[in-house]
Amino acid sequence: MVPGSLDEADVVVVGAGMGGLCTAAYLAVAGQRVVVVDRHSVAGGNGTVFTHHGYEFDVGLHYIGDCGPGGAIPSVLEPLGIELTYREMDPDGFDTFVFDDGARFAVPKGVDRFRRRLHEAFGDETAGIDRYLEVVVGIDAELTGGGPGPMVVEHLSSTLGELFDALGLSARLRAVLSGQHGTYALPPSRVSLLLHAALVMHYLKGAYYPQGGGQVIADHLAEVVRRHGGSILLQTPVEEILVEHGPEGPAVTGVRLHVPSSKRAAGVPEIVHAPVVVSNADLQATVTRLVPPGSLPDDVVDTVRHHEMTLPLFVLYLILDRDLTAELPNTNLWLLGDDVEEQYATLFAGELSDRPMTYITSASLKDPTNPRLCRPGQTNVQIMTLVPADHRWWGLHGDGPAAGERYRTNPDYRARKQQVRDLLVARAETVLPGLGASIVYEECATPVTHERFVRSTGGTSYGIAATPEQFGLNRPGYTTALPGLFLVGASTTMGHGIGGALAGGRRCAKAVLGRAR
Repeated sequence: MVPGSLDEADVVVVGAGMGGLCTAAYLAVAGQRVVVVDRHSVAGGNGTVFTHHGYEFDVGLHYIGDCGPGGAIPSVLEPLGIELTYREMDPDGFDTFVFDDGARFAVPKGVDRFRRRLHEAFGDETAGIDRYLEVVVGIDAELTGGGPGPMVVEHLSSTLGELFDALGLSARLRAVLSGQHGTYALPPSRVSLLLHAALVMHYLKGAYYPQGGGQVIADHLAEVVRRHGGSILLQTPVEEILVEHGPEGPAVTGVRLHVPSSKRAAGVPEIVHAPVVVSNADLQATVTRLVPPGSLPDDVVDTVRHHEMTLPLFVLYLILDRDLTAELPNTNLWLLGDDVEEQYATLFAGELSDRPMTYITSASLKDPTNPRLCRPGQTNVQIMTLVPADHRWWGLHGDGPAAGERYRTNPDYRARKQQVRDLLVARAETVLPGLGASIVYEECATPVTHERFVRSTGGTSYGIAATPEQFGLNRPGYTTALPGLFLVGASTTMGHGIGGALAGGRRCAKAVLGRAR
């Protein structure tokens, strides 16, 4: 590739989310000529920030686990020369579950401390608690220890709910043990026990937030790509993954871009030729829209079309004229009910409970050193809940923003957004009285918003649902049946979230580098 030329590359990465950037960084460091393309104006996907009226808000990085020395996140970033400062959340209670009756349970760092606190709160269920932790710790040890062992094999098809049933746990204990269910958006009866165990242990190894905010990981990965000769083209959507059908069958040959006139003038070509394309785009969009028909086996396409997507999120971004650092420890608040299954049944039926799971987190508490979050004496807060994905529930009448439907002035959409916003403020006021009166700035993000910017099916942040049928060996891997096409991101083997995307990016890069060996 001629310096400055973008016509040819060794690898094109479609999508500058965490998985795509991590893949690109590892490939660039290994000497591959990498071009990353993304339709958005900033690299990072869900791991970005946006700034309105001088306030900076996180899009999707709210907290990450296992960032101590040798932890999961540093072990992916440090080989790339990325060393960050991670601010640890309250080790005596990084997550605080608050129930409708006012009861609270703070989740501490460390399995032993967690066990003791559970024993104190549920003294007549200690045997069930011990067995639960034995299974969760055992699964995680095998998943992180180099390969599946007997515990993983035994529970490949298990749900968390099946373990709860086998142990005969009470409703409140089930609610506590599954209290972080919003991070994977499934009830105990449907979530893969393997995924639940990995997530719980990820945070029990310590909960952290990167100093400088949610954008810093993406920015460092992008800098690695550029420093090693790669290019990142933003505001440049991919129209098609190019495939050539030869005597030995189809094979990837590059991508066709939709190039704005300003970028054409700057030398960005409409076609980038490459023998390898890594798609960090939405899985369904990749398989059903970007790849030409007939390039992948019909059964693969049909499976992807019928994958169940995870429920999406509604996010309320707030600036409070109130300093919560004087009122709260550095913890996330989870407003929960005892009947988790009932809440999800309501969501799966296309409705929203009047007392939904509500997650409250504050970037100001997690990183008080960041002056971009808010002004002195104020607090930057985000309140979230799970919501239905159906466009009709949101008042849309066409095929949604990915197909060009306009929605921001739609009165039905605006009314629904206001309804959910008011519900979340009312829920938050049960633990932070007077919150509504202290709001001085706010923004709302709906699944429709997320679909518009990220092009994710159903507006989900988490990819395909982590049910046993769609997790582990049943989840898409990094290689595909189409030579030269690789996959990475939330819907692939390592799962969703910042940790899953980064780990998946490293694995995908290894798969690409091993392609010709």
